[in-house]
Amino acid sequence: MTLHQSLIILYVQSALFFLGAVFSLVQNKARQPQMRLLGLAMFVSVLGNHVADILRHYKISVNYSGSGFFICIIPLICAIYYQAMNKRYGRILLFVAIAHDIFAFINVLFIQKSFINSYTLIVQSIIIITLCIYYFYWLLQELPAAQLHRLPMFWVNSAYIIFYSSNLFLFVFTSYLVHVLNSQLLVYWTLHNVIGIIQASMMIVALWMDLQNIKSLSSSPSAQ
Repeated sequence: MTLHQSLIILYVQSALFFLGAVFSLVQNKARQPQMRLLGLAMFVSVLGNHVADILRHYKISVNYSGSGFFICIIPLICAIYYQAMNKRYGRILLFVAIAHDIFAFINVLFIQKSFINSYTLIVQSIIIITLCIYYFYWLLQELPAAQLHRLPMFWVNSAYIIFYSSNLFLFVFTSYLVHVLNSQLLVYWTLHNVIGIIQASMMIVALWMDLQNIKSLSSSPSAQ
């Protein structure tokens, strides 16, 4: 795996997230609130990658960009699940988001600083995996649709659990790989971005499914 190949995979991932952010603007007002928030989360992901490019150009640690992204993304994801679960568990999700961001600030300022904030990534992954598992349980309890795969949030939830459960191993062993094995993480981080491509693709499917649901509602006799 060369640096050039790794960068191509990173740019493909960014392009897909950008495509998803733009696609979320199609009939944006008619979309479910969680889908609008998903579009914003995808835009934040693209912004994080571009800020990292700027920092890299000025020879500043790109990990500051990652830390900023971590701080922004958890409140957005908590807001997505708050809307998806009919505005339930608001206080719990708010507490989780605030607690995570306080820890992320402490980590970047005093603990891991400019190094890869793997501790924040581990906490973030555990939070999101827990949210995903509970949301699947909630879906089975509520059964909001006969065919769950037609629900946009089913795809969003699947995208998140695949991405974070797949990468949790990397996040846990990042410090060991760098400090003990002296690994540059090129192969591991490229795999991380490949999984990110899968995640972005599934989110685009969710946005497309949401658009199809809007069209179905607008064409139904009751909407006439």
